[in-house]
Amino acid sequence: MTMSRSSTSVLVFVLVIALLLACSADALKIISVDNGQVQGTWGKLEICPDGSSAIGYQTQNDLLDVPLHDKSALNSIRLFCNDTQGTNVTSTLGDTGTWELRQNCPRGESLSSFRLRVQPFDSASSDNTAVNSIQFNCTDGSLLNFNGNTAGNWGEFSADQCETGICGLETRVLPLGGTLTDNTALNDVDFICC
Repeated sequence: MTMSRSSTSVLVFVLVIALLLACSADALKIISVDNGQVQGTWGKLEICPDGSSAIGYQTQNDLLDVPLHDKSALNSIRLFCNDTQGTNVTSTLGDTGTWELRQNCPRGESLSSFRLRVQPFDSASSDNTAVNSIQFNCTDGSLLNFNGNTAGNWGEFSADQCETGICGLETRVLPLGGTLTDNTALNDVDFICC
């Protein structure tokens, strides 16, 4: 059986496309946890510049604990990349809270896995907060922990880890809904491996 020149070209094109799709699927590894909540919408995937990874993070937390104040707990996560420009990346940001101190992996290490402290949705509660805090492991196994909000329980660390480091994130955030609504801000997050 002989193939025409155009048939051969089409076959080569199809094989190249299949190879590219297989390579890109392997290159984009997502790590997640199973205790994230479902309110809000997923934001845009944001990634560190090529060849860099996240070496630290910072959180925006609503730490107010006063009667009749609708707490939203963890609002936003910022990753710090190890590129020459010192880029930082965020996905969708929450609306309230203070940016806390930056937490960094030891020199030469990157973020590799995480877990969330979550208050699950409870219809009987008038003030749900969803994600309250986050902890990361670095590629050397060291733990980064900012004691954010304390409602809820810690889940398990992500089943997978990023051997060469985390380099991006995508957050699920419920935006501020007004005075008489139960605002939860950050509900879930996925991280991308380099």
